[in-house]
Amino acid sequence: MYGAKMLKNGSKIFSLFVCIFVGSSVALPPRTWDAIFDAEGSGDYVSAKVEGQVRFFKYTYYGEVQPIAFTVSDGNFSFVVSGNLKVSSDKVESDFYATCNKTKEVWISCFNRPQKFGKENLVVDIKGIDLACNDDLYAIRDLRIKFKNETAQTWWDTKFEGKEKFKRKQLADFRIAEQEQRIAVKDASSEIVDSRDGKAYRTIKIEGRTWIAQNMNYEVPNESWCYENNDSYCERGGRLYTLEGARQACPKGYHLPRDREWQDMLTSLTQCYDGVQNCGAFGAKLKAKTGWHGGGGTDAYGFTVFSSGRRDVLGKGGRFVDMGEYAAFWSAQNGRNETIWIWVLGRMGDNMVRELAPNKNQAYSVRCIDGD
Repeated sequence: MYGAKMLKNGSKIFSLFVCIFVGSSVALPPRTWDAIFDAEGSGDYVSAKVEGQVRFFKYTYYGEVQPIAFTVSDGNFSFVVSGNLKVSSDKVESDFYATCNKTKEVWISCFNRPQKFGKENLVVDIKGIDLACNDDLYAIRDLRIKFKNETAQTWWDTKFEGKEKFKRKQLADFRIAEQEQRIAVKDASSEIVDSRDGKAYRTIKIEGRTWIAQNMNYEVPNESWCYENNDSYCERGGRLYTLEGARQACPKGYHLPRDREWQDMLTSLTQCYDGVQNCGAFGAKLKAKTGWHGGGGTDAYGFTVFSSGRRDVLGKGGRFVDMGEYAAFWSAQNGRNETIWIWVLGRMGDNMVRELAPNKNQAYSVRCIDGD
C-alpha cells in the first residue's frame, strides 16, 4: 500500500491508503508541480506545437538515453529545445521516432506570465518540458533552451538558466517517475477486441472485476455521435451515447455498469469506505494526462478519463459542449422506471460524483464492466 494520508472527520481520524488494483501494486509518484512550485505562485502545464521535425541523435543503450532537439513555435512560446529522454530500447526499436514526429506536441511546465521582449510577448519562466508521443509523455532531462529572441535569451541566461537548474532536474526526475508508473500500469493491463467492429480496448482489473479502461467507440446509429461529428474525437475519446445507445454499446461479455458497480469500483481504488462522496481529492488520479484544459491528471489508476464533453438536447438536434472541461458516464438502471444516474468528473472537481441525468436523450460517454 502506498500514499498513507490522514483525514479528519469530526472527532474521528481515518487512515486513507491509496492502492492500484491492476494485477499488481504500483507505487504512486509524488505530485510534481505541487511538490516543487506550489509555494511560488500560480503555475501552468500547457501544450504547444513542435515546428518541423523532432531530431533524434545516437541512442545510448546503456542507460537508455535518447538525445533529442526540436523547435517550439506556438503563441507565447518560441525557442529551440535540446536534452535527453529516458526511453526503453524496445520502444526505440518500434515506431517511436515516427510516432513522436506524427504527434509534434510538447507539454510545458511554466509560470504563464508572458513578458514583452521587443515586439514579442513570450513566456520565459520555464521549469520543464515533456515530449508527447501519441498518448505517452517523456520528460526531457538535461534541458537546454535557446530563445530566438536575443533579449529573451539574455533574460533566461541571467534569471533562470543557472539558478533554476536544480529545480528543472527535480521536475524531470519526478516526471520520469510518473512515466515509469504509467508504463507499469499499462504492462499490468490487458486488451480485448470487440467482435462487432474489430476495435481493440485496454482493460484493467479492479478487485477481481475487469473494466474497459477506454471510452466505448461502437457506433449505435441515431443514438451515438462523435464530438462535433468529427471522427478524430472518437478515436481518442470514444462516442457520446444516449441512454438507449449506452445500453447497446458494450461488447459481448460486458455490460453497462450499474450504479452500485461504479461505487464499488471507486471505493476499491480509493480505499475510502466512508462513502465516495466523502473521500478526499482523487479526481486527478482518474484523469488522463492530457485532454483537459489547464493540464490533465496523473492517471495513477490507469482508468484514463478523458474530458470528452457531452451532447445536450437542443430542439430536434443537439449541441456539443464542454470538451476539455467535463466527462460523464452512464450507469445502468435495474429497472426501466428506476432513477437514471450519471458519474461526473469536472476540470475543477477533486473527485467523481453521482448526478441525476437530466434527460435520457442527453449523450455521455460509456465504460463497460465484465459480465452479461
